Amino acid sequence: MSSHFLDYWHVIKVRRWLIVLIFLLVVSSVGIATYFAPREYTSVATIEVQPDMTPVHLVQNQIEPRAPEDTKFSQTQIEIILRKGVMYPVIDRLNLQDKWSRNEKRLSHEAAYDKVRAMLKLDGVRNTNLIQIAVSAPDPREAALLANTVAQMYMEQRIGEQTSIVSNSLERLRDEVRHNEEVVNQSYAEASKLRTEAHIIDPNPDSLDTSGRYGVEDSNVMTNQEKVNEAKAQVVILRGKAEQLERMQWEDLMRASSQLNLNDPIIQAKLPLYESALVEKQKLLNSGLGVNHPDVKALQAQIETIAAQLREQMVSLRKGIQTQLAIAEQSLNGMQVNLDASQIEQQKSKTSSAKYLNAKYKYIQERKVLEMAKARLSTESMELRMPQRAAFIRESAEPALLPSKPKVKINMLLGIAAGIILGISLAFFLEYIDTSVKTMDDVTTLLAVPVMGVIPKGIRRLTRNGKFLPNAEAYRIVKTNVDLFSRKSGATCFGVTSGGISEGKSSAVCNLATVWAAGSRRVLIIDGDMHWPSQHRLFEVENKLGLSHCLAGAVTLEEAILPTRVNDLYLLTAGSRRKGGGVLNLESMKQLVDMARTLFDVVLIDSPPILGVSDALILSSVADWSIVVVQQGRLPRTMLPRVKNAIENTGGRLLGVILNKVDANYDQNYQYSTNYVHYST
Repeated sequence: MSSHFLDYWHVIKVRRWLIVLIFLLVVSSVGIATYFAPREYTSVATIEVQPDMTPVHLVQNQIEPRAPEDTKFSQTQIEIILRKGVMYPVIDRLNLQDKWSRNEKRLSHEAAYDKVRAMLKLDGVRNTNLIQIAVSAPDPREAALLANTVAQMYMEQRIGEQTSIVSNSLERLRDEVRHNEEVVNQSYAEASKLRTEAHIIDPNPDSLDTSGRYGVEDSNVMTNQEKVNEAKAQVVILRGKAEQLERMQWEDLMRASSQLNLNDPIIQAKLPLYESALVEKQKLLNSGLGVNHPDVKALQAQIETIAAQLREQMVSLRKGIQTQLAIAEQSLNGMQVNLDASQIEQQKSKTSSAKYLNAKYKYIQERKVLEMAKARLSTESMELRMPQRAAFIRESAEPALLPSKPKVKINMLLGIAAGIILGISLAFFLEYIDTSVKTMDDVTTLLAVPVMGVIPKGIRRLTRNGKFLPNAEAYRIVKTNVDLFSRKSGATCFGVTSGGISEGKSSAVCNLATVWAAGSRRVLIIDGDMHWPSQHRLFEVENKLGLSHCLAGAVTLEEAILPTRVNDLYLLTAGSRRKGGGVLNLESMKQLVDMARTLFDVVLIDSPPILGVSDALILSSVADWSIVVVQQGRLPRTMLPRVKNAIENTGGRLLGVILNKVDANYDQNYQYSTNYVHYST
């Protein structure tokens, strides 16, 4: 694992400047984009919503059960705020269709609604009834105004809905009071008429006091009459409740169930499930699911099932109230029969008194019913006038002082992370697609020949300023390896070539010859690169007479050889360049090389690239051994076998490879092969 980590680290180290460049480009791009990005300001308004209000009791002595806590209430209200029922009035109030018009074309309601939705973000505060309305816009004042208007519009609508429900219930109570007043007036008029016709003196016509002269004192009749009156009152109450329920549709009964206080356990259990399923279905539709999606269909089936159960329960509830009414009416009829029987028995003696007494009792009972209705109306009206609000604005939005977007710190942190990741990724990608020769293992694996030496980057002429540079030790290693081989084989002529151009072979020949000459050996450099000669420039001599002239027979070898500034080092330049092919002749070149062997201890031939020029094939065949100069990271690995085959196919022999211009940072092994300067004196 440690070796793999070092490999990765070497890739990063070698391509560090590329990583730094990509990092700077990405970070600067993110910085520029952030700087020129449009600013957005966010304003937040906080509202509090109440689950319900005190309902109106349509039936006397009705007990209001405690509503179960709705865990989905806040989310439901958020969805309601985002609907067009709230947004369209906001758009109209702020005149956003004209304000956001483009090219003098008024925006449609739908387009303005979409834009408002994109600016809005609603969140419920956990474990509270608070809802935060956040609006983001380029203008901070516009953001604050829109947030406050949305909060105000929702509050007005919600209060209006609750007030409408209570007002409708109170209006029904007022109708009941007016009806009871008419009945009381009729009953009083009838009782007064009978009292006058029967000449009855009743000191207390508005009470059940029997101290007056009624002509009858049958306590049984009075008892039966009281029972009948109580039964009638019960029938009136039940009939009023049944009429109220009958006039409403079942959907209205569901919405007003808490106000009507139906006190039905099944409705109380099913109604929250029904509302929750509706909310879940809407959320799925808003998320992009279609009506035919399995989840949406499943919810729709659940909604229909619960709705059917609610309808069935509502029908049962109506039937139950009708049944109670029928029983009460039947009981009333029975009591009435008993009363009639007792009255018939006393008909003859008490006819006139009984009629008056019955009318009086009826009047008193109707008056009691009227008083109860007025008391309920007064109580509920007083509760309505009390400050009960379904929504409150707890915190109004204010124009933001600083923009919320773009988020400079987050963008820059992301840019830094992206720059590092992209730079490292690109470095590893380039390393992956790089098929050039980079290591000594590449050479030994592909060519099965040794690496004669490793030449680090930055080494030029060793004779500059008239002295050797410290890094000459790299060429001394090459010289030593060649000398050890020469003792065994007796080779004295070596051709130095490369797979492609600009791999540093000519500089390598120059420096290697300089190192040999420093060892008191006579060395000759033959510049065999007739197309692009460079040795005369390296040694700063003229290229008037050279190899081309010797091969043409214009001069002898001794006449063409030039001395250099380095002792025991001589140079045969390339001579004048020729156009076209056939520059070198195999037999003439072989004779020239044989003559050079007799005059010098070591002969080095600077050959052109082996894969580019045919002259290199001739030179590799006349030399004892060929040395290939390979620049690190330049020649593709697939070309190395072709270089070896080209040399061997012409009868030449490959001695080894000089790995040139090596970056010591690329591989830790190179640092041991190139740190010669630290040991120089």
